[in-house]
Amino acid sequence: METNTYSLIKLQQNSGEINFSSLLNSYCREFSNWSRYLGIPKYDQPLANHLKLTGHELHIRFDFSAFGLEVFAPLKHYAESGRHVFHYPVIVRNLETDEIRPIDALRFMELIILFAKAEFPQINAELVKSRLLNSIENLTKYLEYFNRTGKLVNREYMNFIDAEQSLALGDNSHPLAKGRMGFKNDEELLKYSPETAGEFQLSYFLVSPAHVTEQNAEGYEITVTFKMELLNAVPAGHQILELLNSHADWKVLPMHPWEAQYLLASAEVKEMQSEGLLYSLGDWGPLYTPTSSISTVYNRESDWIYKFSLHVKTTNSELVNLTRDLDRGYDISRLLKTELGKSLKKEFPEIEFITDPAFFAVTYKGKTIDGFNTGIRHNTFKGEAAEKNVTLLAALCQDGLLGENPRIVNVIEQAAKKKNKPVEQVAINWFKQYLHICVGPIVGILNQYGMAFEFHQQNVLVELDSQNFPAKLYFRDNQGFFFLEGHFEDLLKHLPDLANESGSIVPEAYIFPKYTYYLLLNNILGIVNALGCNGLADEKMLIDLVYLEFKQFEDSDTTGFVDYVVNSRSWEVRGNLLTNLISLDGASVPIDNPEIYRAYPNPLNKYFFCEHLIKPKKDEVIYTRYFSKEDITITLRSFDADRDLEMAHDWFNQEYAKPIWKMDGPIRDLETFYRTLLPSDHSHSIIGEINGEPTFTIEPYWPMRDTVGAYYEALATDYGARLLIDQTDNNEKFSFCIGQMIMDLVFMDPVVGKFINETAVESPEMHIFLTRLGFKFQQVINMATKDANLTFCYREWYWEKFPESKDIALSGQLAGI
Repeated sequence: METNTYSLIKLQQNSGEINFSSLLNSYCREFSNWSRYLGIPKYDQPLANHLKLTGHELHIRFDFSAFGLEVFAPLKHYAESGRHVFHYPVIVRNLETDEIRPIDALRFMELIILFAKAEFPQINAELVKSRLLNSIENLTKYLEYFNRTGKLVNREYMNFIDAEQSLALGDNSHPLAKGRMGFKNDEELLKYSPETAGEFQLSYFLVSPAHVTEQNAEGYEITVTFKMELLNAVPAGHQILELLNSHADWKVLPMHPWEAQYLLASAEVKEMQSEGLLYSLGDWGPLYTPTSSISTVYNRESDWIYKFSLHVKTTNSELVNLTRDLDRGYDISRLLKTELGKSLKKEFPEIEFITDPAFFAVTYKGKTIDGFNTGIRHNTFKGEAAEKNVTLLAALCQDGLLGENPRIVNVIEQAAKKKNKPVEQVAINWFKQYLHICVGPIVGILNQYGMAFEFHQQNVLVELDSQNFPAKLYFRDNQGFFFLEGHFEDLLKHLPDLANESGSIVPEAYIFPKYTYYLLLNNILGIVNALGCNGLADEKMLIDLVYLEFKQFEDSDTTGFVDYVVNSRSWEVRGNLLTNLISLDGASVPIDNPEIYRAYPNPLNKYFFCEHLIKPKKDEVIYTRYFSKEDITITLRSFDADRDLEMAHDWFNQEYAKPIWKMDGPIRDLETFYRTLLPSDHSHSIIGEINGEPTFTIEPYWPMRDTVGAYYEALATDYGARLLIDQTDNNEKFSFCIGQMIMDLVFMDPVVGKFINETAVESPEMHIFLTRLGFKFQQVINMATKDANLTFCYREWYWEKFPESKDIALSGQLAGI
């Protein structure tokens, strides 16, 4: 790694681009006014001139045409797993003047605010912009620190705390990953940040026992332990000893030193001091250092890790522990001590739960002073265990930094050397091993014990074995435990007061989308993304492995979770961007009205994706058939935007086509349509030629991504097609042959289960045409653009009418079409 070679300007640029990438990806997850844009346009000269200079062929185009603008972000890697990699600069084009200029993250955020205000008028624009700037500035300071010190954050082997403090770039699912609003200056930021490995003593308070609430699943008062530790730290003869002796039954409470100063400045604490109910004892004892969370601190010789409250705004929330979350840690700690818990741990040793058995809180005048709320976590990585090669998943999956390879690359490449096998093979086997120790145990625990967890990248630690392969998982975080409503009665038999205070009982219908987000989108697909973006393995292959891993549990799963995972058209993604836009505190929202979630296409549906229908190769002849009775040869090939655009424009502007397709208008607009259609996953365009003459166009589509799929219970194996025949050359007489061509093409792929069609109810002729081909009417669906007759056709129905097509379809399957 190069050190001391990056100028401040370069570091600021890096920081801006890293934050911009997180913002772009967050926007893509939560909004839909974007699409991929392929190639260099022919009828949009200003854009063509710019793109020729950059050399980039594939972009994401963000449509802000309502404000007279569009944004193009060049793609380095389009990720099936959802987090894309971009080139820079990103550009914005004024649609009225055609002026093109670079755009930065702050200006893009302003466009987001403009666009989102129609749906979310309560957006606090100035606050969210200031938080974005704070994230960029903080990351710049961390990059300066790494550059100055030469600290490496992506080494193959890292012990617990080194890995915890290696998350230099932050959680890449958040648009404000390095936001730390609350720290007053650089000194505080650098002292209390894990990135800089800051160290500090804990502050201590002495509080009247009437104002302290504490619980400990270990069966003793945790504050007694704190008092003993403080007595050992204070030198003989110090006046604090006299205070402790004169208040023998009072509670000693450790605090984060930054939060201690925050509390001492608060009105409630000042009143308690004036009334003699609370004393500040200062900073004492050994040095602690922050883990990946700035509020959670660690000392390798301590029995405990402290999860303090900290009034600092980070990604989605202030880091203030809620009393319900403290109670959740206490609940799960007690439950795991019962016979049920012992059975769980014995049956599923692949996952170890790091519990928060104790907590304390301070109340005054009947209200909790939330700054004192502290969870006490078992220190699983104490002493020799501190040297385990264990890492939080977020750090393992983060990008490279200042010329250093991503850690996942270092881990996999070294594993390949140790095993003397190709890197791609090792990456795939590594991922299979991760799925093995993750999916089966989690599904099993959900079914047998009714427990669910916020299994996201920062709550999950991976222990690597001597071959760098996943050996064990650890789950932490007291607020991330939930119990299924359907299992609650059984759980109460083991712990009768379970969830009385924690509110952690949730209905299955509520938890499945959230669980899927944490476990699939954030965790497992985060690994897929890291492996795919770094060229270690093919993303589609890895996603297929995820599908198969869950699919094997579909029949045995009694909760419905696996069915939701593998069969749903859409999942839900946590709206981290929107949560910040409307200043919703992600930690304090009620459980029945949580942070914003948005519909998100289920990536596992891609297991049934038909490449030859939706992604045929350019200039490839897809299918040819000779019809002897008509003495014609019909050929299907992929649409070529450079070759076919003028012809399609002429077709769509014919009078008969205008009311059906509604795609008449300027050729520049049609070119934009095709350049965003061709790289998409929902549809494609195929040109049909009769005896070598282009005559019709087909748009095969996949209802799992096309809008029609939202209007009926679509399956991942459903496919459809729309047809336009050029009527100028009297080609309608061959329409039935064309219909057979389409049917042959679709049913050649064994993945296809049924062919669907949604013809406008005002088109009875088309309904008759489809019926002749074997389609059967199902229902009328009321779509946004039309009322349509939904019809289905299975290959058996089609082959019954046209037996000769069965041989054609089977020969196509054998040929691998």
